[in-house]
Amino acid sequence: MPNDTARVASAMEDDARTIPELLAAYRGGTDLLADAIEGMSAGQLRARSVEGKMSSLEVVAHVCDCEQFLADRMKRIIALDTPLLVGVNGSLYLDALGYQDRDPQLDIAMARATREQMAADLERLGVDAWSRTGVHTEVGVVTLRQQLLHTIRHLEWHLETIAEKRCALGL
Repeated sequence: MPNDTARVASAMEDDARTIPELLAAYRGGTDLLADAIEGMSAGQLRARSVEGKMSSLEVVAHVCDCEQFLADRMKRIIALDTPLLVGVNGSLYLDALGYQDRDPQLDIAMARATREQMAADLERLGVDAWSRTGVHTEVGVVTLRQQLLHTIRHLEWHLETIAEKRCALGL
């Protein structure tokens, strides 16, 4: 998946935001996700309104499941010496975990709790922690800061896909 690898690498490019700015963006992401699906009916959430792409419900489930392993990556970078960060093919989870039958509010609540806990952990770190590294199986050495950027941008990219689906549904 060279395209996915390039996307992960680009998600880690620094944009010079301060740590407080990054943490505010990280914390606010789940509110944006909840807003993105606000007012959608169950049928609209499950509709695959853009051919070949996930439904909005599947996107929410995907993003929320990713929050768990993205937080775990950050925790491992903080706690371990150069841990291995295994890349994940999220498309394999869609059917196996029944994303079309998930409760989006439950998923968003879980993601919100994950981000709140992780943000509190990140706020307590000293400046040196942000340059700690792990080795990502797809893109190589990444810093804690880069992993946080990837996490923020992953959700933001998927907000764009939900907006695309809403548009296709005439919402």
